[in-house]
Amino acid sequence: MKNLTILVIVIIIVFLAGGFVFTNSEGTTGNVVAQNPKKDATVLGGDNQQVVLKQEGFNYKDINAKSGKPIKIRADSSVKGCLRAPFFNIDGKKYYNYLRTSEDILQLPALKKGIYSFSCSMGMGYGKLIIE
Repeated sequence: MKNLTILVIVIIIVFLAGGFVFTNSEGTTGNVVAQNPKKDATVLGGDNQQVVLKQEGFNYKDINAKSGKPIKIRADSSVKGCLRAPFFNIDGKKYYNYLRTSEDILQLPALKKGIYSFSCSMGMGYGKLIIE
């Protein structure tokens, strides 16, 4: 009986954790961010560019941006759970923000050409930022 109780508790915890990871308990508010359909990066006024994170399965879709311009990252409504908290480690400096709404951004500096891997804050979902 004791083993059965422990098993039931473990199953309940797994379902609750799965529900947290794969649902977005906060509804998005504010304006939806428009994006150029042929490019991942939308150039904003000045030197900034903006990219929108999207989720594909349990990972991020790869995103593209241009070198030499700072990057503002937002998340669209497809991004759920811990994937709303992207984590970058670029040249030993950590960049992180919880992107709860379409208004929230993660600011990255101008980057050199290359591929930058990133993950969610829990290390469960991964993606690539491709700088051209």
